[in-house]
Amino acid sequence: MKHTIFLVFLISFTALSAQENCEKFKTGDFKMSDPAMNFECTITRTESVQIEKVKGSDEISVYKVAWPSPCEYTLQMVTGNAESMKFFKDKILKVQIISTEDDNYTYEAKIDGIDFVSTQTIYKVE
Repeated sequence: MKHTIFLVFLISFTALSAQENCEKFKTGDFKMSDPAMNFECTITRTESVQIEKVKGSDEISVYKVAWPSPCEYTLQMVTGNAESMKFFKDKILKVQIISTEDDNYTYEAKIDGIDFVSTQTIYKVE
């Protein structure tokens, strides 16, 4: 019985700690890159809007942000280039933060109904 209570306490503490860590990534300025694809962008996120600017281009995408839970958010494209708007039209990108560190988090993103999963690390810029 003591082991069960301890285990429940440990799991609860870990869940609360993870939620607090996710909270610090809810708003701010971030950087994301994928060297394999020669891609880098800056991200500015408020409570309700995320703006992504692709380095080396004029490309800017704006998303509506919602946080259904402390470590999960959704992105719905509001504006972007024509190709992105066509792809993301009526789709919601679901992002689950799967791990956090002091200055970054790793996420897994999915779109319902599409065979798409992306895992990336985003760094918070101070």
